[in-house]
Amino acid sequence: MKKFWKNLFTVGAIAGGAYVGFKGYQRVSSLNKMSKTLPDYLEDLIDERPKINVNMSFNSLSIAIGLSSFAIENIDFDLDEQVNRYIIDYYPCLSKMRINISQYIKSSGEDKYDLEDEFYNVQDVEQTESYYEKDSEEEEK
Repeated sequence: MKKFWKNLFTVGAIAGGAYVGFKGYQRVSSLNKMSKTLPDYLEDLIDERPKINVNMSFNSLSIAIGLSSFAIENIDFDLDEQVNRYIIDYYPCLSKMRINISQYIKSSGEDKYDLEDEFYNVQDVEQTESYYEKDSEEEEK
């Protein structure tokens, strides 16, 4: 009987750990998806693509929305309420967390360079091609 309880406890501990791990994965995955889709959603509402910074702690979610001063002045709805509704509708596992939403004015330098965009530098490609072409020409000689 002692072996039965030991095995039952072991299976229960493994199942509990797997459940907590799955819920953690679900939160992180939803957070990653939300940070990619929320700017598109807000761009449809505001007509300007905002800069979004998302931070998650154990039971809270902080979202910082960067907009130009012109866009902040011309918003005629409650942006916090719209973001909360978006999270509740599309990411219900994140809606149970405490959500803090803040707005800030983007500086002019943030508009020029967005680190999330993929850059394709033509000059680097040309240099790489010419480097490999030189190697193949030298091998042929």
